[in-house]
Amino acid sequence: MKTKFLCYSRSNPNQVVWHYAELEKVGEGVYTYLQQKDQYREEDDMIAIVLQLEDVFFEYGTYNRRFLADKDVVATGAEVLKNFHRTIEQTMQEGRHLQLLLVRIYEELGLDAAPLIRYREERRLRLQREDEERKRRKEEQRRQVEEQQREQLRLAGTRFLAGEYISSENFIGLCKFKRIPIPLRTHGTLCRSVTELSRNSIRYSRTKGKAKPKLDGCFAMAEALYEKLSETMDANDAEKLIQEN
Repeated sequence: MKTKFLCYSRSNPNQVVWHYAELEKVGEGVYTYLQQKDQYREEDDMIAIVLQLEDVFFEYGTYNRRFLADKDVVATGAEVLKNFHRTIEQTMQEGRHLQLLLVRIYEELGLDAAPLIRYREERRLRLQREDEERKRRKEEQRRQVEEQQREQLRLAGTRFLAGEYISSENFIGLCKFKRIPIPLRTHGTLCRSVTELSRNSIRYSRTKGKAKPKLDGCFAMAEALYEKLSETMDANDAEKLIQEN
């Protein structure tokens, strides 16, 4: 005869439903049934463990035969049943996740499940607030980093207009900010060899045994950036800003 028991829906893990199956009693209040037969190896069959608390049957978990081979299912099930109510209390005291299945079991036992339902809802709202706060802090940190980067590029642009050297990293950042496309080969030279550059001069590192890097493209980009920056700030203004800073 098939027995009715509570378990999570196979199609919706957030829903608890009634299920029917032929149960095999393996101990007091402990049952098993074959949930899924493996077509190749018997040890990979999925065996579900069902526990009985008073008149309520519920699925405790599903494991393959290989995993259960050296496990004392009866002793484990008996321990779960013995500490069932204490485990729920401890879970709530420690602020841990309380399974929906446990709420349904409480309801079927005729116990007051309102505190459990309230706990789940309050915990859900708390976790939601904490998640929103984490996202807010992350967004604030992102804005601060972007603002620092913008300020760094602004100062680099000021120095560049005044004829000073700026790092190749800031140079590339300024070109990107001003939407000046950098040819692939020139970009590679800037990243690999150039350390600093101004409008009319470039400092670079040279690998021993290798030829001097070709800098024509870098000079062309320096002139292009200078012209672009000059559209919003002339060199005299740049010198004044440098003195102020």
